[in-house]
Amino acid sequence: MLIRIRQAVIITLFATVLAIIVNIASGSRIPFVGDWPSISGSDSVAVPPSAAEGDPPFVSLDEAAARYQSPGTLFIDARDTEDYAVAHIRNAINIPYDYIDDFRDQLMSIPLKQELVIYCSGTECELSLFLGREMQDIGYQKIFIFYGGWREWERAGLPMDKGI
Repeated sequence: MLIRIRQAVIITLFATVLAIIVNIASGSRIPFVGDWPSISGSDSVAVPPSAAEGDPPFVSLDEAAARYQSPGTLFIDARDTEDYAVAHIRNAINIPYDYIDDFRDQLMSIPLKQELVIYCSGTECELSLFLGREMQDIGYQKIFIFYGGWREWERAGLPMDKGI
C-alpha cells in the first residue's frame, strides 16, 4: 500500500513538473496566477445615501457587465424617455420611474421571476432604486440595482444603443 502511494506521488510530481515546463516553453502560456483586470478597475459597489435594509441588492459595473452577458437578464432604464432615446444600454427597455403609471402594462408583462438589472443616469440619480422598490413591492424577486448607471456603463465602453 505504501509503495502505491509513493508511486502516485512520484507520478503526480512528474506530471506537474512536465506541465510547468511545457507551459513555460509554449508560445501561448497560461498564467499561473490569474490577474484579470476588472472593467472598472474597482470591485466597489456604489450605494445611494437613501439605501435601506430590504432594498434590492446593488451591483458593481463588473457584476452588471457579467449579468449583461447572462441570457435571461433584462436591463431596465429608469430614466425619462428622452434620455433613453438619446442612448441606453443595448437591449434595455425603458420604464421611467417618474411615469411608471404610463408604463404599467409593459411592467406587468415582465415575468415575476425574470432577473432584472435596473439603472438610471448614475450616482446622482436614485430612480433605479425607487423603481426597484416599486417592482419588489409588486412581487419581483430577482432585482439588482446598478447604481453606477448609464454614465459608468458608457465610460467603460460597454454595449449601447444611441439615437433610438
